[in-house]
Amino acid sequence: MVNLSILTIGDEICIGQIVNTNSAYIASKCTALGFNVLIHSIIPDKKDMMIAELDRLMGLSDVVIITGGLGPTEDDITKATLCEYFSDKLEFHQPTFDFLEKWFSSRGRIMNDLNKSQAYLPSNCKVLRNLHGTAPGMLFEKDGKVVISLPGVPKEMKYIMEDSVLPHLKEMLINKKTDMMLFKTIHTAGIFESDLAILIGSKSNFPEECSFAYLPSYKGVRLRIGVNCQNIEEGHKKISKIESYLLDKISKYVVGTDSDDLVLSVSNKLRQKNLTVAVAESCTGGLLGANFTNYSGSSDIFKGGIIAYSNEIKIEILGVEKTTIDTFGAVSQQTAVEMAKNVRDKFKTDFGISITGIAGPTGGSPEKPVGTVWIGIADENQVFAKIYKFGEDREVNRERSVGAAFTMLFEELIKMGK
Repeated sequence: MVNLSILTIGDEICIGQIVNTNSAYIASKCTALGFNVLIHSIIPDKKDMMIAELDRLMGLSDVVIITGGLGPTEDDITKATLCEYFSDKLEFHQPTFDFLEKWFSSRGRIMNDLNKSQAYLPSNCKVLRNLHGTAPGMLFEKDGKVVISLPGVPKEMKYIMEDSVLPHLKEMLINKKTDMMLFKTIHTAGIFESDLAILIGSKSNFPEECSFAYLPSYKGVRLRIGVNCQNIEEGHKKISKIESYLLDKISKYVVGTDSDDLVLSVSNKLRQKNLTVAVAESCTGGLLGANFTNYSGSSDIFKGGIIAYSNEIKIEILGVEKTTIDTFGAVSQQTAVEMAKNVRDKFKTDFGISITGIAGPTGGSPEKPVGTVWIGIADENQVFAKIYKFGEDREVNRERSVGAAFTMLFEELIKMGK
């Protein structure tokens, strides 16, 4: 098995000023290739700590991927530290300088001395081109091990990963001819983790030996399957057997696999059926609509929405009857039904979805405690609403409301068939 570790450099990551999304991206891509990701490490911009951590990670790993610290200013020390670590020296790299000249010229900017310094790179590294920024990546090899240094800017890091790093790592894995670990994720919705576990039963009954984990979230439970194998083909066969076993038991709750989570699966089904949706939101304040627009091309299926947070907007803009709210309240089955029906009519869509509830921490009552949420769905044949009782945490209630709305829509799409 080929071990890989990820080292993030940056004071801003250590103090929580920036969320480290780079490590998650790198780990997911390398795991998909078959690498065993061992360690995620974060350290500040300090040379001594970086050298010590590199020593530690190199002792445990075949590959270390570093992000951060490649900018042109004094606080960016990664390039100089790596040069020292590998007993190398900085050398002018003409192709990088030529690219920088074109890059700055195309933006109407003058390249200063700090920018020019980015064309000086360790003489023994393989330079990894960066077409989205000014800092190239670097690849070092030492005693059969690989160290890769990438910019911390996510767009730049991702480009170099796709363009240079992943092809190199894939070839490396093939040449080593060692065993690997492959994973697959099955997304479920509409069932709690404990109930799912009872349906699935003991892992000892699976047709293949594997690692298996339940990963709950507010949109459902992910089931992660992992198998040891000699090659990708063998791994896929093992995973397929386990997946078939699981589907026999829980197929009614499965909404997607791997990157096709609940939101993407719903979006794809709407697109396949040439259907559209609009939303009317109260307590979620636009979160449902934001989830629909997470993916490129969402305008094909999502036409828009109304954030009807106040009763006045529910009545004057969304068209809910005042008597409905006066009689039953803003958080009620009747209001949710009218919201779903009216937003569908206003946007002329196939589906209308509504959410109205008490997110908290204030606003509850004995009859309608915090966490009470009504979710409505309207289509050309029906309009209905379901009540949920989530809990007392505001953010959790909002997230769970969105997850429940997508689950309800997924179930309706399944009823429609292919």
